[in-house]
Amino acid sequence: MRDEGRGVLLLRAGGLACAVYADECECVTPWTEPTPLPHAPASVLGVVSVRGRMRTVIDPTRLFESLGLGFELRPEECARLASLAGDEQLALAFETSEHVWLTTGELSRPPDSQPLSPVRATFSRHGETVYLLDPARLFDAVMSGTERRRRRTVNGER
Repeated sequence: MRDEGRGVLLLRAGGLACAVYADECECVTPWTEPTPLPHAPASVLGVVSVRGRMRTVIDPTRLFESLGLGFELRPEECARLASLAGDEQLALAFETSEHVWLTTGELSRPPDSQPLSPVRATFSRHGETVYLLDPARLFDAVMSGTERRRRRTVNGER
């Protein structure tokens, strides 16, 4: 019998290793080139249709750069998309993945937890630090530092 814990989907993008709980990932699909969004933050690559739903594609390496954590390597080419569960309809771009079992004792608090950080915990796998992401906080982390503006019209005037 397995130790108490949860399955995780470990994703690699460039020099970054991040993960989400397996039950928070709806599906993994082959790469589709996203349609860019105007004025989007650098970590948003654009939108794609996955199984009939529009997904906002996030580059985790650029997201971590915006949070002050840089990585030596950027993905040369993304190979897959991990569509996440939740109302935000997000997908993560990555190169490779693997399913692993994570016991509760393996989790550590994130080193420098910022209020808008999407990192819920870290763990070590083969000497590498893996950032366990919280999909519910990803959108806020992506949008931090950007102001969302909408042109409003009043009686047809700008």
